[in-house]
Amino acid sequence: MIVRTENFNDLINFIITTPDSISFKEKILDYNIQIDGGMAHVWAPYEFWYNEEFSHCGVNSFQLFKDDDTWKIIYLIDTRRKEECNQVSDKN
Repeated sequence: MIVRTENFNDLINFIITTPDSISFKEKILDYNIQIDGGMAHVWAPYEFWYNEEFSHCGVNSFQLFKDDDTWKIIYLIDTRRKEECNQVSDKN
């Protein structure tokens, strides 16, 4: 396993500078939300498609907190793999 930290601004820059001729889509397959007061956790298995071709799968894990009436993401981590993608959900 490799742990890598990426800058949020780099992610945003990738999204806004990718030419319209290149398509990418993250398909959320399921989700599980756990909430306690003003803290929440979201577990969301996904598939990522690049130019209409399967690229990889994994799970997004979001940590959120509630600021007044608005939920805000404070932490995001994900896994990425090309194999065993039918096992990303804990339902399998």
